[in-house]
Order: sequence, then structure tokens, then C-alpha cells
Amino acid sequence: MLYLRSAEKQKNLKEHFLLDLQIKVIAKNGERNAEGNQRLYEVIRDYMKDKDDITGSSLDAKSTDTPVYQLVDFIKAIKKCRIVDISPTDHSSTDIQINCLSSNAMEDFLKSIIGNEFQQKLFDLRRWLQVQYDIESYDIMANCSSNGIEKAKQRLHFTDVTRTLTCSEHQNTQCTLYCPDHDTFLCTACRESRHGTCLGIKQVISERSYFEQKRRLNIKSIKGSYNVRIDNTLINRDNNDQYECIITSMCMLPNDEVLLADLNNKRLKKLNSSYTVISHCDVPESPYTVCYIGNDTAVAGLRGNTIQYVNVSGKINLRHLVKLDHGCHDLACHGDTLYICSRDTIYTYDKNCKQKQVFYHYCDNLDRFYRHSIAISDNGERLYFKANTDLTTIDANGNHLFNEQFDGYRLHDICMAGEGIVLVLDAANNVHQLDYNGKKYRTADNVPLNISFSQSMRFDRERCRLIVGGSEDKIHVYKCECLPS
Repeated sequence: MLYLRSAEKQKNLKEHFLLDLQIKVIAKNGERNAEGNQRLYEVIRDYMKDKDDITGSSLDAKSTDTPVYQLVDFIKAIKKCRIVDISPTDHSSTDIQINCLSSNAMEDFLKSIIGNEFQQKLFDLRRWLQVQYDIESYDIMANCSSNGIEKAKQRLHFTDVTRTLTCSEHQNTQCTLYCPDHDTFLCTACRESRHGTCLGIKQVISERSYFEQKRRLNIKSIKGSYNVRIDNTLINRDNNDQYECIITSMCMLPNDEVLLADLNNKRLKKLNSSYTVISHCDVPESPYTVCYIGNDTAVAGLRGNTIQYVNVSGKINLRHLVKLDHGCHDLACHGDTLYICSRDTIYTYDKNCKQKQVFYHYCDNLDRFYRHSIAISDNGERLYFKANTDLTTIDANGNHLFNEQFDGYRLHDICMAGEGIVLVLDAANNVHQLDYNGKKYRTADNVPLNISFSQSMRFDRERCRLIVGGSEDKIHVYKCECLPS
């Protein structure tokens, strides 16, 4: 993250309500345009750094030279709102942090970014990217992050803005849209029931993104099968896999690498972008699940109620173990929160496995010889839990929302394939696609995979591929494409 403030200026800046404005360049294939997002971030960063914009000083006449400068000017012109930081998010968006000096300023800011003038600025940015850098885009979106709104609401207590941002008709539902006809914020359910004829309704908070409403995944063809067995008879004979591989879990790492959990051989294995094993390490017990939590660190849930921390930069190295008072069937991480699924409860911890809390308790009559799984939406607003033949959708507060049935088939794994795209793998090797709320699509809702004994899957977003592993010595990789839903 680029900090644009000096230490002295930070001391003089009083923090009020911090919002994260996320600007995303969308490519014509529906994916986020990494090149466009990176270019936009660099231009804003360099301009802000040169102008020392954080002090609140006015920009000179050169600010009108490009649409980027005009966008910065527009934000600065909103009364009692200041730009305090800017950072990239994995080349998928440019995050501009805004300090609103009052609750009214925050409300004015939210209304301004969905107004016609700001939308014109975004259109000008899209045209500027094409003319200046030959970067074609389908759309440019700008929303405030849901997490930023929640943090701001905690400081608002019981002011009018608190009530404005929380739906009075639908309990615990955040308002993400703004209706100019009624000058009010509303949730998606209110839009369908009470504002169906209103014009100009726009999304202001990224509770659900463009992808969650517009895209679905199509599995086109198999790219290939790749050996993940360690079998080196001439060198390091003792390091060979003793048993057939059972890949119970996998996660994506930076640089297009993949981390696998091999239950049978009690090992973690790292693959490069060509799906070749480049590193492995033995763990004390059989690993059920593995999850990347950032800063070159992954955690594995082991048999025996244990969490193993590992360093995945270069050669895999074991770090420390944490003993839990419950089992660990699956792990998922969002932000600084670690979700751990036991046989009958989902718990939350911090990344150090401390500050334990019960997030969701489900019925305890599930098959005790069957492992459960969880997945979390990109915005952290939905958690998907599979047990036996059902998939349950839970909101960010641990409230049950929806159950989906799968015709009696056991479910093996869940994964996210972009914002709002949920994939479910069943015991018959079918991949089902669900929407943001955990409901199956009415048409083409499952795709059969030509493999045996599938156990786990993950989606490689950078290359739009589905990776599937199971009870054999190889993984299978499928080419995919995003289509309009």
C-alpha cells in the first residue's frame, strides 16, 4: 500500500468516517482487466504524489488534462471529504480511501458517486484508457466496499445515517442501492417489492457486484491431467509417496501456484503454474483441508484437532502447531477472520487462531464419518456450508438464509469462481453452479466431469480454469469461460 501522508500530517489528520471507494475496470470477457486497473492506479498514484493532494491543497489547471485528474477533482470537491490513501487490490481494483468529516458528509459522498456527473467521469475514463493505452473495457464500476461501510456504521451509533444504511423492512440487511425518485437508500429486496417503477436506481455499496448479477461459468473442455505423485526412485527414495494420493483440499497461492493437501501420504504439495510438484513437506497428521491466509502463510487443518501453519514462499516450511478443542473439517479466510468448520459448529478466529467465537451451529445428526466444507463470497457477506446432500447459505451475521437440495447426491466440495459464482462438486462428479444466494441455476445447472473419485476442487481465476483432485495420483484441469447469466 502506498501511504501518501507524511508522519507529521498523519498526526494532524483527525479520523472520522473512512470509506473505501473501489474502482474496477471490467474487460469485454467479463473478467476484471488487470492491465487497465494497474494503469489507472499508477496514474492516480503518481498524480496524487506529485500534487501532495492529501493536504487538501487545490489542484492546478493541469488537473483537467485527463479524465483521471477530473475524477480526483470531483471527489475533492465533495464538501468535508478528503482523499487520505490509495492502494491496488491484486490488480483487480483501485481503492481510494475517503475520510468523511461528518455523517452528513458521508451520506453526501455516497449520493455523489452514483450521480450522473460522476458516472460521466467513469465513462470518460473508459474512453481515455482505449485512446491513450489501447485498453478496451466493457465497463468501469465504482462502489464503496461493504466492509468500509460497516466500520463507519460502528462509529455512527444511532444517527440518522445509521438508519439510512440499514434496511428497516428487512432485518440485518444492508442498503446497497440509492433511489433518486424517493431520495432514499434501499436493499435489493425493497427494489423488487417497492421501487419497481423507479428510474435511475444505482448501486452505491458493493454488497453484490457486477459478476454476482450478470455472469455464470461454462466448463468448456479438459486441458489435461497432471501427476502429483512424488515418485523419485533414484534420488531421495525415502521421500517417495508410499500410498496412492488422496487430494482432499487445495488452494490457490500467489504467482499462479497451487497448494494441495494429500490425506493418504500426510503431505502438503506445492505446484507451479505448469501443475508440476516443486515442493512438499510432511505434516504430523493427515490433512483434511488447506487455506492461504496471506503473507506467504497457509494453514492446514489436520486430523486430531490441530492447525498447522506453513510458509509457502519458496520451499514449504512448517511453522507452528495450534491445538483446538474441536475438529477442523474445513478452513476459509476472509480479511483477518479465519472460519473453521467442525462436525456441528462453524467458529471464527483471528489469523493466529485466537479470539474464538461461535459463528453458526447446525444440527448434530449429520453423518459423523463425512467431512463438511465451507466457502465465503468475496465480499464476506455470504458463507456457504455443505453437509451430506444439502448446501446452506448463511449471512455475515451467522443467520440462516437458504437451503439447496442436490437430488440425494453427497456433496464433496465447494469453491468460489469469482464474485457471486458458487461451484459445488457432488459424488457423481457433477459440478453444479449456484447464484450468490446459493440457489441453482434453472438451466445447465450441472456439468459432468470425466474422472473418477473426485474429492476437491478450486477455481483458478487468473487463468479461468477449474482444478479437480481426488483419490488418484493426478489432478484434472478444465478450461472455462464466463458467460452472461
